[in-house]
Amino acid sequence: MKYSHFMQGVLLSAVVVTAVSPHSFAAASTQPGDRLDSAARLSVFSSAESPAASASSTATLGTAFVQVAAGNYYSVGLRADGSVWTWGRNLYGELGIPDTTAVSSMVAPVRLNTLPPLNSIATDGYGYQLGVTRDGTVWEWGSRPGYVRETQVPRALPGLSGISQVTTLQKYSFGLASDGSVKAWMRDQKSGDSGKPISVKGLKNIVQLQSTSDYIYALDSAGSVWKLTVNTSENQLHLSVPVRIQGLPALKQISMQHAYDAYGIDSSGKVWNWSTPASSSTGKLYVKPVSIQPSLQVRNVYASPGYALLVSRQGELWMYDGKKGRTAVKVKGLQRIVSASAGDTHRLTIDAKGQVFGWGANNWNEVGVPRNAGDGMEYAPVPIQRPITIRINGSLLPASFPAVNKNNSIIVPVKSIAKELGGSLEASTTQEGTSYKLQYGQTTVTFRPDSADAAIQGQSIALSAPVSMINGAVMVPASLFKQLGCQVDWNPNLVELSIQGK
Repeated sequence: MKYSHFMQGVLLSAVVVTAVSPHSFAAASTQPGDRLDSAARLSVFSSAESPAASASSTATLGTAFVQVAAGNYYSVGLRADGSVWTWGRNLYGELGIPDTTAVSSMVAPVRLNTLPPLNSIATDGYGYQLGVTRDGTVWEWGSRPGYVRETQVPRALPGLSGISQVTTLQKYSFGLASDGSVKAWMRDQKSGDSGKPISVKGLKNIVQLQSTSDYIYALDSAGSVWKLTVNTSENQLHLSVPVRIQGLPALKQISMQHAYDAYGIDSSGKVWNWSTPASSSTGKLYVKPVSIQPSLQVRNVYASPGYALLVSRQGELWMYDGKKGRTAVKVKGLQRIVSASAGDTHRLTIDAKGQVFGWGANNWNEVGVPRNAGDGMEYAPVPIQRPITIRINGSLLPASFPAVNKNNSIIVPVKSIAKELGGSLEASTTQEGTSYKLQYGQTTVTFRPDSADAAIQGQSIALSAPVSMINGAVMVPASLFKQLGCQVDWNPNLVELSIQGK
């Protein structure tokens, strides 16, 4: 999708022109790339926190987000505990959630419970995701090529180990090994299966990978940027010889949307913008690299069509509209930012405590909050809904729908929970409308949609919130299970609901 003037207006509505401060904080020591280590994230601004705030941050370290990816109308987030959460459009199976092919979007973050703990994630931006586990294996999930309303649930890719970082263009993907070498593999567009990985010759001591269109960019430990093209024919993967891009300063991190719009950050925090010819046979630049607002010291840059997000060493988020001679502008309402993701129509950021904020187009709930009744836009950054973990009898609930905090009442997908507790949920429709019967052991509960009244064994009770439908799932207050004799506990620090059957 091309970057539109309309979306540029959306972006600018959330920013204000601010003078750049000449002062800077020391950046946290991290590997170049999108994921910021959770301990390093907390250390960036620890001197500005009170002891109580620091203790609170440490207590919730596992629930803090460390990486986000803004795809095309959907989002993916990785937490410090290694769990992956996803929300937004699911029209093409983008989210990788099982049993949800009839659900077009998710209004709140859903945990991909079948994934092992991950260290990093990557997306092609159009529905296909990869993740690297803590032991260096690679997993995939999301859209299946050639299929609509079907999803690839999380599964491990064969033949890959010792990987630390991945990047993908869906048809082909690349993995950075722990020794600085690079692996490549293709994905069959009919079966969706991945082929045998091959080694990429001519690349060594690589610390970061980026992919865009049919190009792969690699940053080595000396700060040099390498480029190669990739294509397929007759079910074979073809790679060009990597060439080093000439005329660039030594860089610490890179980000690009295509060959004509690339960004990098040097060791002093200065941001550089450049473009190269489409041909991979030369590493020459079209023009000399241009420094964007030299007085602004930047930790990371994130490129998208028509603009780039800059995270400064002071924890501010700035936006550059990609036009030569223009200055970056600071996004209002954000502080202590450590990471970001620049999507085509929406964007996400993470602050020092691991809270995710989103803004932009939200017609598919991709920002992380329910779509508003107006134009479906969020014109200023808002915190996403806090992801809620559910455990039933000590184990993660294998639900395909999220729990939601609605008016200070935790509402949950009743059918999924009833199944794990050994119960069942049935629906019946009469002239009076639809009603539901929850059977748990010898106890029967009946209730209707949009009503806070229910009956247990025929005796009327009041629910703490009305029965509702979210993404096609029947949702009831979690407290209902307490009324059925279950032990129900809520941990606000871990944002975790535990239900123990009777």
